[in-house]
Amino acid sequence: MKVFTLASELKSIQQENPTQKIAFIPTMGALHQGHLSLVRASQQEDCLTVVSIFVNPLQFKNPLDLDKYPRTLDADLQELANVGTDIVFTPTVEEMYPPQVENVVVDLGSLDEKFEGAFRPGHFHGVVQVVYRLFKYVQPQVVYFGEKDLQQCLVIEQLIQQVFPTIQMRRIATMRESSGLAMSSRNVRLSDEGRKTAPALYQSLLQIIENRKSLCSAVATETERLTQLGFDVEYLSCVSLPYLDDVPCDFFASIIDDSPRPKCAVLVAASLDGVRLIDNQVF
Repeated sequence: MKVFTLASELKSIQQENPTQKIAFIPTMGALHQGHLSLVRASQQEDCLTVVSIFVNPLQFKNPLDLDKYPRTLDADLQELANVGTDIVFTPTVEEMYPPQVENVVVDLGSLDEKFEGAFRPGHFHGVVQVVYRLFKYVQPQVVYFGEKDLQQCLVIEQLIQQVFPTIQMRRIATMRESSGLAMSSRNVRLSDEGRKTAPALYQSLLQIIENRKSLCSAVATETERLTQLGFDVEYLSCVSLPYLDDVPCDFFASIIDDSPRPKCAVLVAASLDGVRLIDNQVF
């Protein structure tokens, strides 16, 4: 496994592997099995796999959150080596944001104004800028993103459609712990009691989908249940894809089973033990 810190070093990837498909997985480190599942997915396509580790300051509104973000580079590199990653890119802030590289402009419609965009103003601007630079540096043919960050996936898909139309994007299903809790670098900050309670988020998503013909009642019931369990619920909503438009209360009640309908998802963000957790379920 090669480890590069300079964008100029990445030019050797294309030069040394002219016929092999290059797969790219951007991360902010603190890796877990969810991240490693993306590496394994790329290997199944016989790709040369490039992973980046970069804690992007533009994605953090609060400097304290940036300072608290876990940085476990040595452990991350060992995990990536263990699964056979080919190349890891670990740039500095100065390398990622040189003055000669201009910001990209992508029309996200209202995608960056709702849900994560509303609760984390400027977050998706930071995502777009860093991924734009990483795509330019790595020049992949295919990229892999985890579906746990569904809204981020939709934002990246817009970046690809508008700026990098030759890149293929793969969304990989959320990896979950045996309890159902979505794997996240933040889970380590939960207390023992919090880890027992946190799987209730996923259970609420499943309950809403099961009771979707009474959608608004199901959402209200699960919001109240999570609140009683100690969650500070920011949002719990059923939306249509790909633009995250709210689904009307009677939408599923009016649809005959197995008839065509748009893809939908239930989204949740809630804090527990002071740890902000997100999850979703597409159906």
